[in-house]
Amino acid sequence: MAQVQSSEPSKMNRQNLSVPNSLSKMQDSSPRDDQFVEERKISRIGDWVAPKPAPKAEDYQRMGDDDELSKAGGALQCVGNCIVARVPVLGWLPHYDFRNDFFYDFIGGATIALICLVQTLAHAAIATTKVIQGPYCAFVPPFVYAMLGTSPHASISSGAIAAILIADQLQYFHDEEDRTELASLLALISGGMLVAMGLCRAAYAVRFLSQSLISGFVTGGSVLILVGQLRNLLGLEKMRHAIGFINQLRAISEALPDTNVLGACWGLAMMMVLQLMMWLKKYTVAELKRPGPHPSWMKPAKLVSEMKELVLVAISITFAYSCVLPDGEPRIPVVGDIPAGLPPFQVPWRLPAAKSMLETHFRLQEFFMGGFLVALTSFLTTYATSKKQALQHGYQIDAAQEMFALGMAGTCGSFFGSFTPSGSLSRTSLASEVGVKTQMSGLMKIVVVGTSLKFFTPVLYYLPKSTLAAIILRSTWQLVDMQTPTTLWASWKPYHQGGMRRDFVVWWIAFILTIFFGVLWGIGIAVLVSIAMIVHDAAVPRAVTLGYIESNSIWRDQEVWPEGRTYPGVLIVEFRGPLSFASADWFMEELERKRLMEEKAGRKVEVLVLSFGSVHDLDKTAIEMLRDLFTEWRKRSISCIIAEAKSRVRLLLEEHFAVGAKPLLDQRKFMINLDGAVEEARFMVAKRRKGAVPGLSQDDSVRPSRPGNGASIRQQAIHESEWDARIGRPGDE
Repeated sequence: MAQVQSSEPSKMNRQNLSVPNSLSKMQDSSPRDDQFVEERKISRIGDWVAPKPAPKAEDYQRMGDDDELSKAGGALQCVGNCIVARVPVLGWLPHYDFRNDFFYDFIGGATIALICLVQTLAHAAIATTKVIQGPYCAFVPPFVYAMLGTSPHASISSGAIAAILIADQLQYFHDEEDRTELASLLALISGGMLVAMGLCRAAYAVRFLSQSLISGFVTGGSVLILVGQLRNLLGLEKMRHAIGFINQLRAISEALPDTNVLGACWGLAMMMVLQLMMWLKKYTVAELKRPGPHPSWMKPAKLVSEMKELVLVAISITFAYSCVLPDGEPRIPVVGDIPAGLPPFQVPWRLPAAKSMLETHFRLQEFFMGGFLVALTSFLTTYATSKKQALQHGYQIDAAQEMFALGMAGTCGSFFGSFTPSGSLSRTSLASEVGVKTQMSGLMKIVVVGTSLKFFTPVLYYLPKSTLAAIILRSTWQLVDMQTPTTLWASWKPYHQGGMRRDFVVWWIAFILTIFFGVLWGIGIAVLVSIAMIVHDAAVPRAVTLGYIESNSIWRDQEVWPEGRTYPGVLIVEFRGPLSFASADWFMEELERKRLMEEKAGRKVEVLVLSFGSVHDLDKTAIEMLRDLFTEWRKRSISCIIAEAKSRVRLLLEEHFAVGAKPLLDQRKFMINLDGAVEEARFMVAKRRKGAVPGLSQDDSVRPSRPGNGASIRQQAIHESEWDARIGRPGDE
């Protein structure tokens, strides 16, 4: 029979290559392949060229200063990289493309700056400080962030959530001037904390603020804002200062006879206009996403809807100016005089209100605690919005550097009359839509804001307070999140069945305590409850008894899958959580409880199979606990097999329980899955009960193993029937 020739190509060597004659006559004395530094590279048959041999070591003599120069160069490069990482502007500014990026950065920065001017006025009203402090947040902080931040789209100035927390800390001070000065001190405290945490790379601290917690306190804070802004909406100029939700409602009800009807009607009208513009924006965005052509008015309408606050301010100033009394007094409450010019340099702790607090210690401790919460919350909102844009545009941001940059922005801004800055989801999204390319847009923002502060602040004299209240009420209403508790209530069922009772409880704790006791108590207690739940999970993790589901060839919790198959004399337990000093005692108690329950039901346990697939670590306490447990089981003639142990856990088990003349674990290998461990346990039980099992060898290679998950149900059934016939059916004693 003719031999079939292999279709595999022969290896390329010097004999079967088509090379020039001069190269084919090379002698064996030529350098061997292992003497070449470079590998032979053959692009096509016939282009083989021998690489140059490696230079001999004696051909180069290292100079004495080479090592020192190399170390010095490496150190300088390391220092340079550290400086650029801490001050990113040194990395992107030298390579800035003025021709392609400057136009988009300037237009985008100018557009966002105009929106910031109006939004910061509203946020200052939320923070209960002078309205001029809002625009101050859009001057120095964006400049500092542009130097140090890593996100080109983040819009740093004031934020509604940060303003809620600031107002909560300032509610105990009646004078507006005092609140304004203390807001700058609070910016210094929170900024300094962010700087320290950023240098220590402690951005993980915000992870203790869960989504349910944030939703609860933001919703509660939004309710406080809605109640607090009724004063400006209704024009209640003579309303007394009140602290707390209930007291504010009482003060408003007492001052209702003094309502300015014209101002209230104008505020309600502006809220309707805002809603119409929001609908217009939604419509234009949806239409522009569809294939064109589009009407010529579509894009201008979209731009106007995005700058709706600026349009409202212009309309309202015109209306208030046209309705003045003959003596020049406005008919509706207005903002009044706003100091013109750039913010002056002032040391925050030398301001009169700050000096008084530091001397008398009045609410000083609460002020620092509030500063910490303001720092965490402002960073969380800023980082969340920046991270969203980073994912959309395909770049990365450094959480620790973002924390450092935001802290430096707040710290530097506090010396120029700013309160704690923050990011904004709407402005950050707008920066992406208008085509912002780099952090240069932040530098452009200070040009527009500085020019407006220098020349256009007198125009804001006739800005109605009801218009600011309308902007705040309409934007704050979007922060009220009742969908989260509704969703959590729909999942009100036991935890092990996928319920979310814990999140529901945390939401209501944060919401109720924020409304009636303040943001500090709302966030603080909710965080403590969340941490207590985490500690409880670490100390009391779940341990479940497993049964085999033959239809799917998998192991499942018998509490959920009572039809799961068990085997006589074998108890299979899966530990779902960390095994450390916190959970060691509970683990021992739970195993003993399950074993005693089996024996109480008349099912003697001879072998325990422990699934450690979810155990990622063991400490000294856990190891000693296992040693005591295994020793006690050994006295009771109870064997133990551990399955699914991985990495460090497996190495520790082998080191402590598989050595010596009498190892405490009855298994010869530790890299074993749950199926193999159960087969081993059934073999041990059968051997003990029958003395010898026909056709069964102690060698693992001879002992049949369970077919894998890919096996058919018929193969599984045949395998189980064979084992049942040889070592006893389930439930047989």
